[in-house]
Amino acid sequence: MLEAARAGRVAKVYQAAGLGHDPRLDELAKLAKVEVVPAARLDTMAPGVNQGVAAELKPRREWTLKQLLDARPSLLVALDSIMDPQNLGAIIRSAEVAGADGAIIPEHRTAPLSPAAVKASSGASELLPIARVSGLPSAIVEVKRAGIWCVALDLRGELNPWDFDFKQPVCVVVGSEGTGVQRLVKERCDARVKLPVSGRVASFNAAAAAAALLYEVMIQRTSS
Repeated sequence: MLEAARAGRVAKVYQAAGLGHDPRLDELAKLAKVEVVPAARLDTMAPGVNQGVAAELKPRREWTLKQLLDARPSLLVALDSIMDPQNLGAIIRSAEVAGADGAIIPEHRTAPLSPAAVKASSGASELLPIARVSGLPSAIVEVKRAGIWCVALDLRGELNPWDFDFKQPVCVVVGSEGTGVQRLVKERCDARVKLPVSGRVASFNAAAAAAALLYEVMIQRTSS
């Protein structure tokens, strides 16, 4: 909620009466109007675990792919068929931490940006520009036309991550755990990288793989 308030999306905060002091509440009060309400009313407004605070949010800004590309991004993350909201949120979190300029998510065959996904993102979904596209294969073409290299994370990739130059503008494409990046998307990408594994399990899960690759991007971009 605090990240949403920092992003200007909180219209009003509802705080349960008798809630103990928390420095985060002080910051919320500076960013949005706070109304103290009986705990029972808050439970009705926000069923489930609400930690004594709920918020009325303004509509999320909708980005188009063109708007995202017009901002001349140096790092984008595209999510292909990520159906698990926990993975969706975790990948968005890793992307924001790694300094990504935006995420590209298809309108179909993907998890919604639900409260579970937002929670898993730890507030990153409020900070990272997210563009919805009708189809990822056509979006990849547009990204490449903007001068951005597209790199798919693929179990059968030809390159290790450290063998690709991630200092240049790049879009990292992450696929689902079951089928990975779809064939047409892989074919339209400029390169396919794989994460080497040493154990008996064949691969990392989607969120862990994305985090590992994005960390390699950070290492390359911060090294002298």
